[in-house]
Amino acid sequence: MAAPGRRRTMAGLDVIKAKLQAIDLKGLQEKASFLFGPTDVVGVDVGSFALKVVHLKKEGKAWTLKAWGYAPIDAKADASPDEKKQATVNRLRALLIEKGVQVKHASTAVSGNAVIVRYVKFPKLTKDELRATLTTEAEPFIPFDINDVQLGFHILGDLVEEGQKKMETVLVAVKKDVIAARVEVLESVGMKPTVIDVDSFALENVYEAVGEGEGKAGSTLYLNIGHTVTNLSIIEAGVTRVVRDVFISGNTFTKAIMKALQYDAAKAEEAKKANGILIDAEEKEKALAEGNRDALGVSQAVSGVLKDLVGELHRSVDFYLSQGPERSIGRIVLSGGTARMKNLAKALSAELKVPVSVMNPLAFVPTLPADLPADMLPALGVAAGLALRRNRDWA
Repeated sequence: MAAPGRRRTMAGLDVIKAKLQAIDLKGLQEKASFLFGPTDVVGVDVGSFALKVVHLKKEGKAWTLKAWGYAPIDAKADASPDEKKQATVNRLRALLIEKGVQVKHASTAVSGNAVIVRYVKFPKLTKDELRATLTTEAEPFIPFDINDVQLGFHILGDLVEEGQKKMETVLVAVKKDVIAARVEVLESVGMKPTVIDVDSFALENVYEAVGEGEGKAGSTLYLNIGHTVTNLSIIEAGVTRVVRDVFISGNTFTKAIMKALQYDAAKAEEAKKANGILIDAEEKEKALAEGNRDALGVSQAVSGVLKDLVGELHRSVDFYLSQGPERSIGRIVLSGGTARMKNLAKALSAELKVPVSVMNPLAFVPTLPADLPADMLPALGVAAGLALRRNRDWA
C-alpha cells in the first residue's frame, strides 16, 4: 500500500480484487488483461446532473492538465433509466471527442444509497484469512443482501481491545448493479474502467496533492455538494475517518427556490446562482430598497435548506469528536457544483465557527488553461481526484 488516499479506495472490478481484496468477481476476470497497459487514466465523474472529465499527466515533477470537460447530461425530467443512461453515453462520447481525449483507461467513482462504508474492528487475521472469510465477517455490517454487493476492505492498523488482538478495517460494499451500470456507460464510449473509487476517497487524493492538512491543526471536513447527494468526509492526518452521504444537495436548494418563488427548475437554478444567501444587514437592506424579490426569496429559501444541512453536519462532527478527546475540526472545504453559491462558505463558517473555503482541486497544477473558469474548479473535485489515480497504482 502507498499513500492512504491512493490505497484505501474502492476500486473497480478487477481492481477491487487486487486493491481492496474483493471476492466473487465471477465473470469479470476477463477484463484483467487491460490492467497491464499504460499507466495514464482519465478521471470520469458521472454525476446525476453533469459529466466531469479530467486528464492529468505527470511530466518530470510537475503535473500538467491535458484535458478537462464539463457537460450537463440534459436528460428529460421524466426520462426512464434506460433513456437517461443513453443520454449519459451520448453526452460523454461527445465530450471526449470535443476535448480530444484519447486515453482509454478510465477511473470513475460511485456514491449514494448503494454504497456502504463502515469502519469496523475484526479479530486479528492476515489479509488472506480475511479475504477468505470476508463475506461472513462483513455480513453483520451490511444492510443489503450480501450476495448483491461487491465487498472490499483495507486494514488500517492493529489494536488491542479488552485483551484481544484486533484490526481496524475499512469495509466497503457496493451494489453489483450499480457497478455494472457504470461499467456499461464507460464501455459504451470505448473506455476501459480500470478503477472504480468512492467519491469521498477520490477527494482524499486531492487532499494529499494540494497539501491541505500540512502544518495545520485539526482535521479537514470535506463537503462535496452534488446535484442529488452531498458527500461528507473527515480526513485526519491523511486518513479518512468518517464517510457519509447526505441527501441535502444542490437540487434541494433549487427545489426550495421553486416552491418559494413558484419558478420552474431552470429559472430557480439561475436565481440560485445569481443571488445565493444574503449575509449582512447591508445586503438585506439593499435588496429591500430595490424591491429585489429574487434576492430576498432565494436567500430565505436557501437559508432554510442550509439550516437542515448544518444539522446533518453537526451530527457527523459530533460522532467524530466522540471517538477521541484529541480530535477537532480545523477547517471545512467545499466542492461540487453548489460550492460557489454566493456567501455559502461565509454562512457555513458563521454557523460552524471554523474556517470554510472553496476547493481548487487543481491547485497543484502550475499552469491551468485560460479556458477553465475559476468558478468551474470546485465541480471538478472528484474528477481531479480520480485523475490522480494511475493504472495499476494498487500493485
